[in-house]
Amino acid sequence: MNALAWNDRTPSKRCDWLDLIRGWAVVVMIEVHCVNVWARPELIPGWLHYLNGLVAPSFIMCAGYSLALSTFRPDGSLRPFAPTARRLGFILVCAYLLHAPGLTLVEWTLLDTPQRMHELFKIDVLQCIVFSLLILQGLARCIRRPMVFAGAALALAVAVALAAPRLWRPGVADGLWLPLRGLVNGNTDRGVTALFPLFPWFAFAAFGSVLGVLYRQARVLAPAGRSRWSEAQWLAALAGVGALLGLWGTVYGGNWLADGSWSQSEMWRLYNTTLPSIAQRLGVVCLAGAVLGWIEPLRGRWPGPNPVKAASAESLLGYMLHLQIIFGVLLAEPIRFRAGWEWHSLGWTGTLALTAAVIAATLAACVQWQKIRPQPVRAWKLQRAGLTVLGVYFLGGGWVTYHHFHRSPELATEPYSFLNAARIRKGLAPTPDGLSRDPQEAVNEKLRLKGGRVPANIKR
Repeated sequence: MNALAWNDRTPSKRCDWLDLIRGWAVVVMIEVHCVNVWARPELIPGWLHYLNGLVAPSFIMCAGYSLALSTFRPDGSLRPFAPTARRLGFILVCAYLLHAPGLTLVEWTLLDTPQRMHELFKIDVLQCIVFSLLILQGLARCIRRPMVFAGAALALAVAVALAAPRLWRPGVADGLWLPLRGLVNGNTDRGVTALFPLFPWFAFAAFGSVLGVLYRQARVLAPAGRSRWSEAQWLAALAGVGALLGLWGTVYGGNWLADGSWSQSEMWRLYNTTLPSIAQRLGVVCLAGAVLGWIEPLRGRWPGPNPVKAASAESLLGYMLHLQIIFGVLLAEPIRFRAGWEWHSLGWTGTLALTAAVIAATLAACVQWQKIRPQPVRAWKLQRAGLTVLGVYFLGGGWVTYHHFHRSPELATEPYSFLNAARIRKGLAPTPDGLSRDPQEAVNEKLRLKGGRVPANIKR
């Protein structure tokens, strides 16, 4: 798009504003995880919490939007499902691996705990996206008419949002098979809390599909060689829809559950599951998309690739990579202990420095993979090399962490099976789960590891 001429009805080849929303969502997502891990909670302002809460709605809405454009051909027929099924299957495998006990044999055996196995079934954003898209795919293939599909998706979005608060009440779905339990609500069950259950998060994907169908009608289809709307007209309409949704959600959000059947604590806890909250967040995302769409053709072009668009195109890579950098490397016990990067322990200087480093590394990887992707032979060689490294890491990784806790069981925070044997070897009394009950034990062990003086009356 070279210019946003109001009457330029050249059919759309690429949805710039959607790419930008998804790309910036990747950047903010990395900030979310870094800030939530390292910043002291009292330092985080409310406006940042709200901004961070828009990341998941943006991703899920973009997924539903893309589904509508990729499922229906210009003539209204459906594209084959097999390529989509393979893609969704791969994403689902990645989603569950992220919550597996680990990527090493040691983490599946010596460093495994019952709670880690339960965490395997946690419903996170990738699981939510995959299951939402499968439902929408089924709906599209049953209805087979784009505009009717959009109407049904909108009805489903509203129905899910209306049902969600009731499904989040205590006791609902308790005892349901754990892999399915988290699809219903986000109440903790057997130590597992679903982060993105389908109620209400499916509503964002369904509404995204509605927008996708409307964009297809307005900007992609080209009767007589011209689209029905220009991109400028679409962005103006998108901003209008966003403003209406945001205003309606803000006005009705505070009183939505105030009918006498909900306590104040329930109203506060369940606010984000309500229809007005969903509408408000969708409105903000639509407004942001419209603003980004207007700015994109006006800003000056920088030399080289656009890292934000690279992050959008490689959003799964960005998602997987930054989590491994944070939780697999920087928060690994030996590194975290020696660098002092403990959870919730840093001020803004340290937090922003780590955030900038993780963002830079992730965007650089996305840009580089964008350059490699068009070279299938080179890409396949790198993928095979990556699988080989992963296989070696599976066998050889994690031993440093095991030896760290085997030598210093006082510092363990999870009940590994070998801890009591390690405690007895050091002359410490065993405990029911192997975890230390005396905070002074950990203090003295940290002093010992740092070369400090340990009180003589402490057994070592």
